[in-house]
Amino acid sequence: MLKEDEFDLVVSDIEMPRMNGFDLVLMVRNDKRLEEMPIVLVTGLGSRESRERGIDVGANAYIVKSSFDQSNLLDVIQKLI
Repeated sequence: MLKEDEFDLVVSDIEMPRMNGFDLVLMVRNDKRLEEMPIVLVTGLGSRESRERGIDVGANAYIVKSSFDQSNLLDVIQKLI
């Protein structure tokens, strides 16, 4: 979908059936047309290692589902776009 349409931002989980969120972020960052697109990872993976990996691969924000707050997500999105 990212290659066919234009989007302002990506919100993705990390644990997905065919591609994990870390790989998705890397794919976006390696595409010249998409490399500047803001990416928010919303995930159940709350470990420090997972958070660091998300930021290291290029996610702009990392939100853990256990502390999920819709207003926090909306604030993050507003700051990124």
